[in-house]
Amino acid sequence: MRDQCSQSSVALQEQSSCSEPAFTDHYMVLQDIGEGGFAQLKLARHLLTGTQVAVKVLAKGATKFTLQSEPEMMAELDHPNVIHLFQVMETQKYLYLIMEHAGGGELWDFIPTTGMEEEEARRMFRQIGQAVQYCHQKGIVHLDLKPENVMVDDERNVKLIDFGLSTRVTAGKKLNKFFGTLLYVPPEIICHQEYEGPPADIWSLGVVLYAMLTGILPFEASTDSKLKKLIRLGRYIIPSHVSKEAKSLICEILKVDPKQRPTIDQVLGHPWLTQGEEASPSSPCEVLPKLPDLTILKTMINMGYDHYNTWVSVVRRKFNDAMATYRILQHQSTQGEASTAQVKPKHYPGPKDPPWVCHKKFPSEPALPLPCEQQQQPARSASMPTITLRCFLKDTLPPSLASQPDPVPSPSPSQETSTRQPPDRIPGWKRVRRRIAKCLRQLCCIPCFCGPLSRKRVVPVETPSPERQN
Repeated sequence: MRDQCSQSSVALQEQSSCSEPAFTDHYMVLQDIGEGGFAQLKLARHLLTGTQVAVKVLAKGATKFTLQSEPEMMAELDHPNVIHLFQVMETQKYLYLIMEHAGGGELWDFIPTTGMEEEEARRMFRQIGQAVQYCHQKGIVHLDLKPENVMVDDERNVKLIDFGLSTRVTAGKKLNKFFGTLLYVPPEIICHQEYEGPPADIWSLGVVLYAMLTGILPFEASTDSKLKKLIRLGRYIIPSHVSKEAKSLICEILKVDPKQRPTIDQVLGHPWLTQGEEASPSSPCEVLPKLPDLTILKTMINMGYDHYNTWVSVVRRKFNDAMATYRILQHQSTQGEASTAQVKPKHYPGPKDPPWVCHKKFPSEPALPLPCEQQQQPARSASMPTITLRCFLKDTLPPSLASQPDPVPSPSPSQETSTRQPPDRIPGWKRVRRRIAKCLRQLCCIPCFCGPLSRKRVVPVETPSPERQN
C-alpha cells in the first residue's frame, strides 16, 4: 500500500507543472506546501482578488482512482469545517482543484508530545465530528480520516480536507474497496471484509481522538504485519492522564465489531463532548443559499464579469472562473476580509450594457432567473406610512402652529400700550419659519424619500418676503 503511494508520488513529481496558460491566467504559484500519494499541493494567489488559495494538482494517469470523484464530492459539500472548493480546472495532463487555504497548518502541528489539553481537544474534535456528521448526512464517507487531513485555520478552527478516497454510501449497501492509511483503518478493512462506510469513519475518528489526547497513536508496531494484528485484536493502552470520560468515549469508538460502534450522532452526544457546552444540533445538509448574493454579483460586474454568465455559473455550480471569484468573495465576506481584497479590474467577454439591463433570452438559453428578474418592483414599506410634505407660503401658518399663540415674549409694561406687530414682521417668528423650512429640507434628503420609492421629490420653497418682492 505504501509502495504504491510512493511510486505514484514519483510519477506525479516528474510530470507536475503549473505553467499551463489555463492556470497561469488566473493564478500565480507561490510555493509548494505539501505532497500526497497521488497529488501535489501548492500555495497560489488568485490574481484578481489577491487571495491566497490552495491548489491540488492531480496528474492524469498517476492513479487508478477516478479523479472526477473528489471534485464531485467536494462540490456537494459546504460546511464551516469542510474545506471549500472554489474552482475545478482540467487540462489534457492535469486536474487542478482550487480550494480554500487554511494557513494554520495540520492538526499534528497543534498536538504536543504529551497530548492536547482536554478542553482544546474537545473543542477541535467536536468540529471534526460535526464535519463528519455533515458528510454522512449527505451520503458521503471520507474513509481517510487522520490528523494530516485535518487543517487548522488562523482562528484555530478545523477544516476537513482530502476527499480523494471518499465514496457515496446507501443504507444497507456495503463497500468492498480496501484502501486507506494503515494506522487509521478499521479491522474490517484489514481483514478484507465487506464493510459499511460510516462505522469505518467512526473507527478512524477514535484513532484521531486518541492521538489528540495522548500525542501518540493507539496502534504502533515495527512491521505492518504486527500492526495489522494489533488492529484486528483491538489492543491498545490509554495513558493514565486521560480523563475517565474521554477514556469512555475512546473505548466506545474503538470496538472491533463495527455494529457495536456508535453513530456520529451518538459520538457528538457523548457526555465528554457535551461537557461545558450544549450538544450541537445536527448540521443542515443544505446551507448554500438558493439564489446568489446580489451584493457580490454587483462587485463582480464592476470587476468586468458578464452578469448573465456569472449568474448561470453560480446557480448551476459550474466551478469555473466566475464561480471561483464569487466563492472567494463570499468567503472573504464571511471572514470579514471583504475590505482587504485587492480587487483588480479585469474585462471579460460579454455585453457592454450596464448590469441592470436584462437581455432577452433565446429559446436555447437555460431558463434561469436573472438578477434583474429576482428584483421585484419597489414597493412602500408596510411599516412606513405615506407622509405628505407641504410647503408653507408666507402668509400660511403650519397646522400645528395655527391654533397656538404667537411665540412672542410677554411685552414689558412700557410696551403694553404699543400696537402689536403682525407675525411676519416679528424677528422671533421669522426664526421659527426658517427652522421649519430647514427641517423640511433635511426631511426631503432622507434616502427613504429620495430613493427609488418615489420619483417626485418635494422641495420646500421659501416665498420671498415683501421687502424682496418690492
